[in-house]
Amino acid sequence: MASSPRQALTATTPRAPTIAQARTPSAPWAISLSIILGCLTHSVMMGSINIAVPTMMTSLRADVAQIQWVLTAFMIARTVVMPTLGWLGGWLGNRRLYLISLCTYLVSSMLCGLSWNLETMICFRVLQGMSAGYLTPLGMAILHETYPQGKRGMAMGMFMAGMSFGPALGPSLGGYLVEHLSWRAVFYINLPIGLIALAGSVLVTLPEGERRQSKELDLLGLMTMTTFVVTLLLAVSQARTYGWGSTYILMLLLIAGSSLLAFVVAELTCEAPMVSLQVFGNAQFVLGALANFFESFTNFSMMFLTALFLQQGLGFTASYAGEIMLPAACIWGLTSLYTGRLSDRVEGRWLIVLGSLSQALVLSLFLTVTPWSSAWTIAGLLMLRSLTRGFIQSPIMAVTMATLPAHQVRLGVGLRGLLNSLGGTFGIAFAGIVLQDRLAVRTLGLTENQALDSPEHQQLVELTRLQLLQAGEEPSQVSIQIAAQLSRWLGQEASSLAYQDMFLLTSAVVLLTAIPVLWLRQQRSR
Repeated sequence: MASSPRQALTATTPRAPTIAQARTPSAPWAISLSIILGCLTHSVMMGSINIAVPTMMTSLRADVAQIQWVLTAFMIARTVVMPTLGWLGGWLGNRRLYLISLCTYLVSSMLCGLSWNLETMICFRVLQGMSAGYLTPLGMAILHETYPQGKRGMAMGMFMAGMSFGPALGPSLGGYLVEHLSWRAVFYINLPIGLIALAGSVLVTLPEGERRQSKELDLLGLMTMTTFVVTLLLAVSQARTYGWGSTYILMLLLIAGSSLLAFVVAELTCEAPMVSLQVFGNAQFVLGALANFFESFTNFSMMFLTALFLQQGLGFTASYAGEIMLPAACIWGLTSLYTGRLSDRVEGRWLIVLGSLSQALVLSLFLTVTPWSSAWTIAGLLMLRSLTRGFIQSPIMAVTMATLPAHQVRLGVGLRGLLNSLGGTFGIAFAGIVLQDRLAVRTLGLTENQALDSPEHQQLVELTRLQLLQAGEEPSQVSIQIAAQLSRWLGQEASSLAYQDMFLLTSAVVLLTAIPVLWLRQQRSR
């Protein structure tokens, strides 16, 4: 019997997709502004939190080992969630996950400011870290999808330029808030910026990214990956305290290695893995991820060394050290904006190679810095380093993400964030451990070589003796004060030489960034 028109229409009409078609995204400039403002809340916090730590210790009645968990808990929580970005984003979509992450970050920031003891502070910092782990990489993925091929380098440049405001303004702003208001204000400063970003993100239509129907949670993969990341980060961050050969650190490393092996097996045998390991079959992505790891390793090492050198080696206050680093952060942002746009026109790998070679040269110039160097000299070298760093960071993000097909961008950004966090953690641990070793070696070397018996130091000793005697100091006290002065000179000299050793080592490590990108091919539109 012939079918009715209604039956024919029903038979020929395709089924509606299970996931509604995404709305047309808003203008790229509106999306960019909303995303950059949202991620800026995290950047400002990262730049200012360290300034508030000493005051927090007094208020929360915590010692150094305890207050360290305020920083460590955030870092671990942020790193753990990054690999889950691909799965969770595929379920919720970019827009919904971004809005949830931004709201959670703002609420957790407010709760951190309201913390009444150390335990609640650590809990709220874990919540803040989990939301931050999605916020920044998801912002990068959204911008990557918003702009077409040929403008994505510019998008990454704009993103890094916006993020540079955090390191630029964070230390100075944090110091002012702590000095004139309270350490709690450091957490509240995020709220005005974040609320504006949240309103903008609600009003504009963000691209959703690829969605999938599967909501099944790969519980075994999540547990093994979390165990691996947590134990590895704990081992690396606490190795300076307990020693790499201690039973505690060795057990953490053993658990981390076993968990990693179990995670790989679980993901390869799971029908719906949380992290598709197929992305590591893309050799181009692996090369880009390695370059990202070394860049993060070098950057965090230098940030750690610079902060210590300015405050401990040169005796600058935290606020003055922040002022010296402010121009360098601005230079980094401006350079990132330019090189991001430039990477759309020329092969990004050559910009990265140029930046790596130039930065190695600039770091070698740090060998001339001594405790008697002027602030202008140090600020100039920091600005030169930021200039060369700008030639690395924006292009390296653009070329790494360009190696991925569209359906793997979100996953790749999350894994890149994981490797960046691991690189930064290893970089800080490397800098701290090797600096202590070089300081001990240099102190012993100066003592054995009787460096303080040189004619120059003897002239300073005699000059100091005359000044003390002319000031009316008792002769018996003069010898004591001169001995103390000699000890300070020895410490300054050993410290200066140890930092010079570290700058030289870091200049060698930064060259490792350039090696993987030499094999990267120019990617076309995908």
